[in-house]
Amino acid sequence: MNYEMERELLLHPDMSLSRRIAYGSNELQCAQIDSFIKERVDLLIVSPNEAKQVQPAVTRAYRAGIPVIVADRRVPGDEWTAFIGGDNYKVGRLMAQWVIGKASDKGSKAKGKPFVVLEVAGLPGSTPATLRHKGMMEGIEEAKEEGLAAKVEMQSVMGSWYKENAHEVVSEYLETHPLPDVIVAHNDLMAIGAAEAVAYYQTSHLKSQRYIPIMGVDGIRPGLQAIVDGKIECSATYSSRGDMVIDAAARIIHKESYVRDTVLETALVDITAAYLMLKQVEAITRDLETLHIVQMQSESKWRQLRFDRFILILFVVFFFILFVITLAYVFIKQRKIQTEIKHDIIPQLEDMQEAIQLSHRDVAFADRLKQAVDDHLTDQNLSVEYLGSMLQLSRTQLFRRVKTVTGKGPLDYIRERRLIRADQLLHTTDMTIQQVALELCFSSSGYFTKCYKEYFGHLPSVR
Repeated sequence: MNYEMERELLLHPDMSLSRRIAYGSNELQCAQIDSFIKERVDLLIVSPNEAKQVQPAVTRAYRAGIPVIVADRRVPGDEWTAFIGGDNYKVGRLMAQWVIGKASDKGSKAKGKPFVVLEVAGLPGSTPATLRHKGMMEGIEEAKEEGLAAKVEMQSVMGSWYKENAHEVVSEYLETHPLPDVIVAHNDLMAIGAAEAVAYYQTSHLKSQRYIPIMGVDGIRPGLQAIVDGKIECSATYSSRGDMVIDAAARIIHKESYVRDTVLETALVDITAAYLMLKQVEAITRDLETLHIVQMQSESKWRQLRFDRFILILFVVFFFILFVITLAYVFIKQRKIQTEIKHDIIPQLEDMQEAIQLSHRDVAFADRLKQAVDDHLTDQNLSVEYLGSMLQLSRTQLFRRVKTVTGKGPLDYIRERRLIRADQLLHTTDMTIQQVALELCFSSSGYFTKCYKEYFGHLPSVR
């Protein structure tokens, strides 16, 4: 979010940002807000540590006549100027949908055993942890009322948002409980900590390497990498949109129209979307590095310009005639520098925005591609031509688009989706290896075993 705000500020040279960090302390954050009130800042941006505890300080700033943008976490009441953030309750509902889907896959095959969900929650009492837990529990309860096949049993540990804490509490849980069916963590870092705890437990206790699906929240770079690496299965995106915060601040300061209440959407990220988003993050990181280099070059030129002005003051005492000539030189050089900044930085920002829009279209195509393939995994006729007809693309267009969003060709992608489905069937059903191979259209169980080992690194086994 800080990077997004700094990038957007490059488009607003009349604005500057002063930042304070509360390090997880409500008291310190309230004191920092009061300090900003005394400084009479033009606008205040607050990302509350805990909404209820920080709300009085936000109200004091608002009543002091300072516009307040609340970012990420909503505070009680309506004494604020604008809100931009996600809906943690909806995040919880998305977590519930994922759990219900996994429980439904198990369904009647559970043989009376409950479907155990281990929740790795955030900081007790914090707004995101409370709302995400509430949304998930209410979603699961509604599914039970509608006749969910598996009996869902919820168990919770507190990871307090940190990977190390999650690793510790999940390790302690595994020492006294059987392995859960799935793990749902309130953020990606805790999901990674839980995955490492499970892997260490299975290895150190010589347990079977049973696959345990793990879900995180945030869709941040470590989480996306963990999905691609197979440590966790998915994550719910939770956008920060610092660029929108700065844009709203500029509109408020300049007395322009703005949206008062902006709730950002969230979505589930699987391995295909994670791969694409990682490529996008890497591209943006490279662009930011280039942008910072250009900015430093511009600052260097401005320092040179200030030095030239200083020399001008020294010479004006002795050479009045040269004063006019030097002033013209400085003016021309200043205009040249402004032109360089305008033609170097702003076009790069526009190119970045265009690249992000293209990436969004690629994400939509990746969703369509995954849906089309997953719907026909057991179809012997699933081929490049058949897939192209479903997606309304020529063979050449299909190869190019699939290679762009997945990093592999259509046939390799189809085989990967069949292998992932095969692994699920082997661990959640009573089907044999030969039955799974035939079900998913592999020419023989031997060929299936070869492909499975190449992808997962070990031979297939039934549950």
